Amino acid sequence: MCFVDKRTKSDKIDFHTHTDSSDGALSVRDLMAKAADAGITTLGICDHDTVLSLDEAFRLSSEMSVTVVPGIEVTTRYKRFQLHILGYFIDYADRKFLGGLIELREGRIQRAKRIIAKLNDIKIPLKFESVFERAGENGAVGRPHIANTMVEEGFASTYDEVFEKYIGIGRPAYEANYPFLPEKAIEMITAAGGLSFLAHPSHYVNEGLLGYLLKSGLHGVEVVHPSHSPEETLYYSKFADDNSILKSGGSDFHGGLKHDEANLGRYLIDHEWANAMLEKLEL
Repeated sequence: MCFVDKRTKSDKIDFHTHTDSSDGALSVRDLMAKAADAGITTLGICDHDTVLSLDEAFRLSSEMSVTVVPGIEVTTRYKRFQLHILGYFIDYADRKFLGGLIELREGRIQRAKRIIAKLNDIKIPLKFESVFERAGENGAVGRPHIANTMVEEGFASTYDEVFEKYIGIGRPAYEANYPFLPEKAIEMITAAGGLSFLAHPSHYVNEGLLGYLLKSGLHGVEVVHPSHSPEETLYYSKFADDNSILKSGGSDFHGGLKHDEANLGRYLIDHEWANAMLEKLEL
């Protein structure tokens, strides 16, 4: 079960990691073992648009001596922006919440089919079945699965090349993500007893967009992230303080072809941030 006791200075806390239930490279067991080896004591598992990994994570928690925070990263779209909304401490068995994930999963499947059709049009004979097999029957198929499959099958040399040449924004096989609104994700997370945070805001966000999200009920922002410069980290920390919202962060660890192994154990959050979340939830 999720922790309800306060964290201390001795805790190493990473609230943002992924497993192979979405676009991570590692199984739940391997991720948790790697986190334990890095000294992490509290781990947020936030797969994209799926909670398939969480039951196993809780079963392994005692064995691995790693406390698990149940999370998710919901893919949303607002105007021209793709926004990722993190949810923490969710009741991931909530039926209405799971209904929203079914909608997102179907949107992901249709998007992947459109991307693959565009790749086929430019003479790259990638098959949907190969990509879907990699994602798993109930997994959250996405562009990372397409990129990994293209590298494995020899259609590209590197993961980054696939995005830069074919499936990134403005490239010939790009397709926008399913139009799931941020306020719907925030409402869904809140109704499931959780807290909502904007992931890696430096990727896309201006203050006007942040204001819209706050009016929609957003609980906090991800302050610590590998993509943030020191100046951006300070900016979003101050933004959270100025607006009396919560702070989070983590490594956004995926593993595999992302080559981000060094991030695990490096991007951690202050124990007081975690405790502020507990206080917000009255746990």
